[in-house]
Amino acid sequence: MPDPIISKTDFLYYLDCPLHFWALKHDHEPSIAPTAMDEFRMQQGQKVETLAREYLNQTVLIQYPSATLHWQQTYTHDRFLARTDTLIYDENEDCYDLFEIKSGTSVDKGDLYDVAFQMKVCAHSIRLRNLYLVHLNKEYRLQGTLNLAELFLCEDVTQPAAEIEPAIEQSMLAARQVLLQDKSEGIDHCRKPDTCPFPDLCHPNLPEHPIYEISRLHRNKALQLEEMGVRAIIDIPSDFLLSDKQREYVEVVKTGQPYIDPDAIQEKLSALCYPLHFLDYETCNPAIPVFEGYKPNQHIVFQFSLHILPAPDAEVEHHQFLHTEYSDPAPALLAKLSSIIQPQGSVIVWNKGFECSRHNEMAEIHPLYAAFLENANSRVFDLMEIFSQNLYIHSDFHGSASIKKVLPVLVPELSYNGMEIAKGDEASIAWWQIVNGKLNEEEKEIKIANLLKYCQLDTMAMLEIFNRLISIN
Repeated sequence: MPDPIISKTDFLYYLDCPLHFWALKHDHEPSIAPTAMDEFRMQQGQKVETLAREYLNQTVLIQYPSATLHWQQTYTHDRFLARTDTLIYDENEDCYDLFEIKSGTSVDKGDLYDVAFQMKVCAHSIRLRNLYLVHLNKEYRLQGTLNLAELFLCEDVTQPAAEIEPAIEQSMLAARQVLLQDKSEGIDHCRKPDTCPFPDLCHPNLPEHPIYEISRLHRNKALQLEEMGVRAIIDIPSDFLLSDKQREYVEVVKTGQPYIDPDAIQEKLSALCYPLHFLDYETCNPAIPVFEGYKPNQHIVFQFSLHILPAPDAEVEHHQFLHTEYSDPAPALLAKLSSIIQPQGSVIVWNKGFECSRHNEMAEIHPLYAAFLENANSRVFDLMEIFSQNLYIHSDFHGSASIKKVLPVLVPELSYNGMEIAKGDEASIAWWQIVNGKLNEEEKEIKIANLLKYCQLDTMAMLEIFNRLISIN
């Protein structure tokens, strides 16, 4: 049997969580299957790679007096394997420049670790000169046909990769040691049980309220508690140093009693002005812009749901919009939304950073609606803040201010359970399938119905949570 190897993907998996890496390399099956969004991101990455190859051929290769371009070359050294995206061999200098392609719009730490790993492996076989990261240009806007010379940026990361080379070397040695272990004992586990692909290894016998659901708990704090043998929040010593907000949540879990600050909640809600507009968007953000004026990875707002409460005790109105054609949804969406939302009254959302950012982006692309969108942003009220600011704490929120955690506690008669579309990424994929002709007519109609049902529940959930809050005294 050949010796097991560590690929670039394996190594990045190790950096994320050594125990996940060990489990994969020892034939453990992850409990979480790849999602439709994972598949979508992979397809988008393939599109970016295809276009980046054209860009390198047309724009970069011609800058060399005499050179040849090589795609996906494989190199190995001491159990490690690196498959490069692109190498350009400079024939005059007898050396290679490495080009790594990414679908993001900036260089992050993970990208540098990726390139540095390739550098360490390839350097034993070829003479490397410079290292480049080819990524999408966040300032590029689609105008007509794609302009590859403007769509991509080629960033020299030779120096930053060299600076982390010692750390990479240490991590590679550590990954090799983990790979050769027969058992998982002593290997560092993850601290995200909700998304852990190997919960039986990372979190066996997890308590009802583990320490990991404490908001913004630093890894070092988690390690301290683990070394003390503490995994459950109820076992955290009273003198253990936590922030005020973290301590408030811990006390709620320990006492089993929710914390509610009615005066602070009513003060927050007193800022609201009728009519109340409960607004939610669904979006899709392909890596390559597909509509005029959009940037790489920019969100396309394709749907809204809007519940309007004209006055206290008045009858609630519901309005909705879903664009189902392969064209920019914004003009039709904004035309309808601007005709419904009143020029006065609060616009209530859950996580205002998201909706306000979408308004700003749509205003740039469609300046005809800029004044309307700016006015809407000036009236936005973030209902989530009542929970994120600890004005209402419940142990069954499990340390989260997500609407999907809050709703079952405050409004148990409403639920996302059992819905065909129950998450934002599922809505995004459904819309992409609809407008790209991936479904037959029957499938398309079912998806449309499920999209409308899901987005409507989001705004109905906000309305009913508001009704519960307003009655607190």
